[in-house]
Amino acid sequence: MARTPATNLDLILLAFLHGTFIACALLVVVLLLLIAMLSSFSVSVVSIVVIDLYSLSYSTLSSYFQTLAANLELGFVLILCVLTSQAIAVVSAAQPWYQRTTSNIKVKARRAMTRFDALLLVITQRC
Repeated sequence: MARTPATNLDLILLAFLHGTFIACALLVVVLLLLIAMLSSFSVSVVSIVVIDLYSLSYSTLSSYFQTLAANLELGFVLILCVLTSQAIAVVSAAQPWYQRTTSNIKVKARRAMTRFDALLLVITQRC
């Protein structure tokens, strides 16, 4: 039976979809290659700029960074001193509460032990 042009529409559609898929896959590959080239170019330009800035203005930036590092170290030491003094104040304020709590626990433990001893004495006298 001979095929008419209307019956070949499914084959034409299949060929169109196949071509579209291949074109899309090639487009994705090209896009990924362009992104890779752009990123490598950007990294190389940034590294060249950093190297040039480092070599050109080393003395000026070096003194600035040394001063900044010293200031940051001093600030860290001051923060550490403040935190230490606050921790000492908190421990000093909490010491009476801690002693009261531990003494209450000791009293409760003594009462429990005396009750336990009394219970053991009652049990041993029954046997």
